[in-house]
Amino acid sequence: MAESTTDEHHPEGYDEDFVEAVDEDLQCLICHLPLKEPIQTRCGHRFCKDCLEEYIRRHGSEGQSIICPADRQSLDQNRDVFPDKATERKILSLVIKCPSEGCGWTGELRNKEQSLWYMWLIRHGEPRSIQVHLKSCSFVLLVCNNFSCGAKVQRKHLEQHQLSECPGRILFCEYCSEPHPECQMQDHIKKCNRFPITCPNSCGRSVPRETVSTHNESECPLTVISCPYLRMGCETKVQRRAVESHLDSAVRGHLDLVNARLQETEVDLNITKVRLETAEIKLIKTEDAQRNTETELNKTKNELDRALGLLHLTNKKLKKIAEKVDTTTFVWKIRGFSEILRRAKICEKETLHSDPFHTKTGTESYGYKLKVIINPNGFSSGKDTHLSVCIRVIKGEYDAILPWPFNKMVKFTLIDQQEDPEQRLNVSKSLDTQFCNVGSFSRPLAEENKGRGFPRFISHEELKTRRYIVDNTLFLQVAISPPSL
Repeated sequence: MAESTTDEHHPEGYDEDFVEAVDEDLQCLICHLPLKEPIQTRCGHRFCKDCLEEYIRRHGSEGQSIICPADRQSLDQNRDVFPDKATERKILSLVIKCPSEGCGWTGELRNKEQSLWYMWLIRHGEPRSIQVHLKSCSFVLLVCNNFSCGAKVQRKHLEQHQLSECPGRILFCEYCSEPHPECQMQDHIKKCNRFPITCPNSCGRSVPRETVSTHNESECPLTVISCPYLRMGCETKVQRRAVESHLDSAVRGHLDLVNARLQETEVDLNITKVRLETAEIKLIKTEDAQRNTETELNKTKNELDRALGLLHLTNKKLKKIAEKVDTTTFVWKIRGFSEILRRAKICEKETLHSDPFHTKTGTESYGYKLKVIINPNGFSSGKDTHLSVCIRVIKGEYDAILPWPFNKMVKFTLIDQQEDPEQRLNVSKSLDTQFCNVGSFSRPLAEENKGRGFPRFISHEELKTRRYIVDNTLFLQVAISPPSL
């Protein structure tokens, strides 16, 4: 008994497109549908190529031996299975009919672009591969693509449907000319700003919906409005069309109201004049007082400016004095620098350490113990391209009586050895230790702290541009001064 299966290339119900019933010999013993790419086994049974390959793949994955689905004889896929071209020619000569209801077209299967199974793809929306006949068949069902329609209509009726029957066809509003689907036109008209509305006052006019309020406020003769003399005291309200009649009949009363309002205005004007004269007198006195105040203020400002100038000069002098007292300068002379740099490029860990030195603290001779470190071939971001410098705090004999952490300004200067000091272009960079990692400048617990400085102090190329190295000797000056304010 052959096993049945469902295959994507054999959609259920496709054989209804054949004019005559398909002989059993031309049907697959697995899917029981007309053979597609028929193959035959050595035992004489026919199957669709894909059906048998899927059967063999499934049994092989389950570790079962490969046998014929029809008679259970063992099969060797490479030797016992071969294409059946004769059967394929028979199938391709079968007569098929157009699947469209009402169409009488028939033709051989071989005349289809890609066989009957391809027809199934056409039915399910593959227009790029549709056959010549189906492209022009009047009975093919097409989907109306008008707004929210989706109805299926035969090709010969589609144009008439889209133009005069489809509820999704586009119509133009007769009032505002905006396009809307026919099924939404009534909803649009209920909100259309240009739709004519009868005046709410029943004056007999029809105006666009968007101008109803303007019509009532400024045009409608039946709108009730206040008398033009409302500001004079007339509180009468009449329809717009009756305003002239009211004015003619109430002339005397309006004149009395205007006269009374005029007298009130004269009294108010006299009071205002008196107040204005009083305010002018106060203003003159205030201006005189302001001028006197401005004069005194200018005198005070000039005196303050002179005092600030003197204070500024005094502070500058005091700062210079403090800097001279508290500044420590250490000059490091490094001989044979070219050979040192050559070795550093070969041995990446090559560093130079200066002799330790102490800073000054006011007029005292004791201070922090420091040393300078140079990496000729650079470290971190300056590796292989720059000369790097850093300062390092060392455990000293005066640490117990010094304030910690070490908060100073450290200035590194590479000296240009030009003979004329005015032509020297020294390279200087300053490090304010109060903004650095506190651990590097706290009181040392070990012999020395981690150093801080400049990985890219000066590039190897820049070292060659001036007289920074003379007689193979380099001078690096380090100045320790109070921190910046």
